[in-house]
Amino acid sequence: MSLRYRIAFLFSVSVFIILLISSLFIFLLNDDFREKEFNKRLLSESLQSEDIFTDNAFPTKKQIRDLNDNANNSLQSEYIFIFDSTLSILYSSLKSKPPNLTPSFFEKVKKTGNSFFATGNREGVIHYSTEIKPHYIVVTAVDLFGLRKRDNLQLLLLTSVIGGLILSGMLVLLYVTQALKPLDKLRIEIEKIDEANLKQRISYKGSTEVAKIGKQFNAMLDRIEQAFEQRKSFVQHASHELRTPLTNMLLQTESALGKQLTPTEYNKVLLSLKEDQQDLIELINSLLALSQYQILSLPNEKVLLRLDEVLFQSTDFISQIFPDAVITVDFETVPENEAMLIINGNEVLMKSALQNLIKNAIQYSYNRKVKISISILVETITINFENKGKQLAKEEQLNMFIPFFRGENSIHKKGYGLGLSIVDRIIKLHKGTINYSTKGEDSNCFTITLPREKT
Repeated sequence: MSLRYRIAFLFSVSVFIILLISSLFIFLLNDDFREKEFNKRLLSESLQSEDIFTDNAFPTKKQIRDLNDNANNSLQSEYIFIFDSTLSILYSSLKSKPPNLTPSFFEKVKKTGNSFFATGNREGVIHYSTEIKPHYIVVTAVDLFGLRKRDNLQLLLLTSVIGGLILSGMLVLLYVTQALKPLDKLRIEIEKIDEANLKQRISYKGSTEVAKIGKQFNAMLDRIEQAFEQRKSFVQHASHELRTPLTNMLLQTESALGKQLTPTEYNKVLLSLKEDQQDLIELINSLLALSQYQILSLPNEKVLLRLDEVLFQSTDFISQIFPDAVITVDFETVPENEAMLIINGNEVLMKSALQNLIKNAIQYSYNRKVKISISILVETITINFENKGKQLAKEEQLNMFIPFFRGENSIHKKGYGLGLSIVDRIIKLHKGTINYSTKGEDSNCFTITLPREKT
C-alpha cells in the first residue's frame, strides 16, 4: 500500500471512529431523554387514573367508562390495570392483557411508590396508592412517535457516519495527493541520480520538511561524491605506487636476462630486486592495514587503557628504531590520580597511531627531536607531538589525511603517504580528533584529543 493510500486509510478510520462514537453518544442521550419523557407521561396517566378510581372502593360504571375514555384518548395503545392488595384485578382496559409481572416486583413498588418497566416495545409504570384502600395502578403504552423519531435519528446518524467516512476518504486522498507532490518531485529527481552523475543535486526552496530533506540529501551526495573521489584517487595512487616497483623489477630482470653478467653483477641485481620487493611488501602491508582500519570498529565491551603507559611503550619502541632521536614526554597537567589517564580503546591500534605520529615527527624534523606533552582536561586527554621542521602550506593541511598525499616536505623522504590516513582512522575509531597546527617559525604540532573514561 502506497503512502498516500495508507494515510487516507488511517485518517478515514480515525474519522469513522470519531463519528461512530459521537453518533452512538447522541443516540443514547436522545433515547434516554425519550424514555424519561415517556415515563413522565405514563406516571401522569397513572395519577389521572388514580383520581378517577379513588372516589369509591370499587369502580363504578361511570368510573370504568372514564377509565376507558382516558385509556383511549391519551397515549398510543394505552392499557390501564388496577390491582388490589392481593393482586386481584379490579379493572382492566378493553381487549387488554395484564403484563407478566411477579409478586416480588409489586412488593418493591410498595417501598418506592412507583416503578417503570418495559416488555418488548411496550413501556409501563406501576403506581402504588393507599387512598381508600391499598391498590396498584398499572399503565402501559407504546411510545409510537418517540420510537419513530428514534429510528429516524438512528438512520440519519448511520447515513452520516457512512457518508462522512466516504467523504473524508475522498477529501484526504485529494489533500494527501496535493501534499505529497513535492515528495513525488523529490523521488523523480532522486531516481535520476546514479554513479554516473553524482554531481547532480536536488532542487529545493524554502524551509519546508521536503526542502530540509532535499538539503540533507544534497549534503549526503556531497559526502558520497567525496568518498567516490577519494576511492578513485586511492585506486589511482595505489596502482601507481604498485606499478613503480613492479616495473623496476621487470626492467632489471629483463636487463639481467639480456646480458652475460658476472656473479658480482648478478648479486647487485638481486640486492636491487630484494629492495624493490621489500618496498612492495611494505606498501601492500600499508594498503591492507588502511583497508582494515576503514571497516574496523571497536568492540562493545570496554577495554580500559592507561594512555600514558601506551605512550611510553610506543616511545620505547621508536627509540629502538631511531636510537639517535631525542624524545621527551612531559605532563602539562599533573593528574590527581591515575584514573584520569584511562581511556576506552584498543591497545594495538592506539600503539600503531602513536608510533606513526612519533616516527613522522622524527623523520620530518631538522634535529630529530620530538617533544610530547600530555594535558588532562575535564572530559578529555590531549597529547601534543611537536618538532622543528618545514611547515605544511594551508592547501597541504586540507589534504594531509587523504591516502597517498605527500607534502613538499616529503619529496626526498621515503614513504607512501598512508601513515596519517591510518592514524586519522584509528583516532576517529576511538571517538577522538586529530589536528595539525603551527607554533612560530619551523614549528609543527599534531594534537590528538581522546575522551576520558568516566569513573
